Amino acid sequence: MNGPTETQEIEINLTPLASARTAYTLNNHQPVKCSFIGTDPLFFMDTDELIEEDGLFEDFSLEIFSEELEDLKHKMVSYEAISKEFHTEEISISDLFLKEAKFVTSELPNEASLQTLINILTQSRFADTLIDYATAHGVELEYSSHVKISEYDRDAGKIFIHPSLEMGYQILMASAELRRVWQHKNGALVDPMAFYPDHGILINRLQEADANAFMVRIAWELKLAHHTEAWHLVEHSPFADLGRSFAQEACTDFRAANNGKALLSIVEAWFLSERCRKHDRTLIQRMLAGQAPEGFAHSQDLSRQALIEVIYALGENPYGNNYLAPHIQLLIEDPIFSEVRDRSNANFLWFVKFESSFAQAELIAEQDLQMDSSLDGTSSHLDKGQHIYEADIIQFPQTHSKTGRISGDCEILPFSRQEH
Repeated sequence: MNGPTETQEIEINLTPLASARTAYTLNNHQPVKCSFIGTDPLFFMDTDELIEEDGLFEDFSLEIFSEELEDLKHKMVSYEAISKEFHTEEISISDLFLKEAKFVTSELPNEASLQTLINILTQSRFADTLIDYATAHGVELEYSSHVKISEYDRDAGKIFIHPSLEMGYQILMASAELRRVWQHKNGALVDPMAFYPDHGILINRLQEADANAFMVRIAWELKLAHHTEAWHLVEHSPFADLGRSFAQEACTDFRAANNGKALLSIVEAWFLSERCRKHDRTLIQRMLAGQAPEGFAHSQDLSRQALIEVIYALGENPYGNNYLAPHIQLLIEDPIFSEVRDRSNANFLWFVKFESSFAQAELIAEQDLQMDSSLDGTSSHLDKGQHIYEADIIQFPQTHSKTGRISGDCEILPFSRQEH
């Protein structure tokens, strides 16, 4: 291999070796031999190969370039024409601001607006029945600016609706709260914290899914009565998936609204959505914050029996069949309804269950210890703090016989001492 240097040409002989796969020089001066570099050997060429670039533009013509340029100009003109439709004048922006300012500074709805809400709700047979049921149990609808959206106050016997909501939202929120009144008075609106954690998760989900289901049903009945405000919001809100599920079943078979099939489709759509994550997180944070109230949390078997009763009560409604009763077993055992799919919520729930089982085991151990101590020596509390200690004393009398030996006979004497 020959290579030029700065002063002279030097001939470098690279002796072939069996292990060498590549031989080359660095700067035409330093010989290098190698076996493998990476997975492939390296080869270097001393000759320079020119790439002919003339062939790249043989098929190019100015006509093609002109056609593409005209196409691009046509698209730009079209885009500019469309963009003019979205242009708003400054006067329209100021008018929009004045309109919003007027809404913010307007007076809150009065009793006449509340009566309008009630009149619209009575156009639905189901909502009318729920209003009569709530009135019979001393629960009334009221406006209140102290709630975020809506709330059912059990102690006060009031359903509070925020007055700044538009009428469609007022109808939806009032429908959901009226359904919660029905749940409460029928024993279905129980605190999920009182149950075993897994069962509490399912109850918390079902309570909210049931309220949303009947909210959609009332909106559908009002739509049939030509009051479309609520159903329009259902179709253009996060409840759209629930509304489509109900409408599909109701339009396919008109009997689905009463036999529970349409309501069950809403519940299924609710569980398949991301709503489970939000409500699970709220409940699990409550579990982590403090102890559960007195209930069935200490016994999984008792909690399961109570869970069945609550699900059956949730499925009851004034008209039609119990839509949850035929599916109680499926709701309890199917992972779609009972499993916590979010990893963060699942980890926190595992910690809650572990802490609960540890506290239960500690309580059982303490009871066993107290039982063992009571077997060793009993103590009973008398009046005025008196205690009686009972025990047996073994007495070994030391009597000298005639032979001078100590007698080994003994006698067990009872001993009792009363202490104040």
